Amino acid sequence: MESTSRKRRPLVIAVAIAVLLLGGWAAKVWFGAAPINVLLLGLDEGKTRTDVVVLAHLEPRQGLITLLSLPRDTLVEIDCTGLSDACVSPDKLAHAHAYGGEQGARVAVETVERLLGVKIDHYVRADFEGFRQVVDILGGVDLVIDQDMHYEDPYADPPLAIHFEASDQPQHLDGQRALEFVRYRGATGDIGRTERTKQFLVALARKAKETQSLVRLPAVVRTGLAYVDTDIDASTALSMATSALRADLDLVQMETLPGWDDPNHPRGWVWVPDEEAVAEVVDRLILNPQRPSAEPESGAEE
Repeated sequence: MESTSRKRRPLVIAVAIAVLLLGGWAAKVWFGAAPINVLLLGLDEGKTRTDVVVLAHLEPRQGLITLLSLPRDTLVEIDCTGLSDACVSPDKLAHAHAYGGEQGARVAVETVERLLGVKIDHYVRADFEGFRQVVDILGGVDLVIDQDMHYEDPYADPPLAIHFEASDQPQHLDGQRALEFVRYRGATGDIGRTERTKQFLVALARKAKETQSLVRLPAVVRTGLAYVDTDIDASTALSMATSALRADLDLVQMETLPGWDDPNHPRGWVWVPDEEAVAEVVDRLILNPQRPSAEPESGAEE
């Protein structure tokens, strides 16, 4: 089970590519527009199930981006009407897209709407073969890696050989090394990946805003579009790419859907949502997000 889970595609790929593609469009609605919810979907190696599901909330008036990560094994209710004969409910969130076939994105959107009680305005569905190219076009990213990260799986496709040494100095990652960083799951799997995902996303977004990177954005968008399916007009994203990412990246908030694991469920290992805690995090990140309070400086008086 653990070996299989480690093969899963990384959460951050879908997020990073989607933000790059959506950034210009987001900037277009940044001034005075209503908040908007975009569901980011990253497909697994078979391109049928979702390995990655993230709800991105854009709050134009406050200049905020908040992200809610939904583990692929989250136990959800799926409306099986008109879907595959194999469809059962409840089941894992990852299976909703597969049951939908060609309508997989719609089924995934409706399933998350039912789970969270929110309206989703758009979706972005990503296959990430272009991930390395996107990172390399931007010139790579610089990250402080605060823990040793070692893992090998010769049975993965492609085989995994991940080796990072902790350092308090930024380490430069090209596309291949960045892919290794985001594929690393550690002992806590999906649940422990959230902070690393945010770290990488913010680093990539900062790089995209640099002058030397902005001139490459059209190439980034062209590369990414080959691997992204969305109901958002792509020409708008391309035409406004140089105005992307108007949010204050220091204020990006990202959390994982609260719940607990149940290894003995009839559908296998599942992540059971904590309904009360889910309602609280949805209100705080999606319905009524607030700018985080500044932390007091060290040594400041009470």
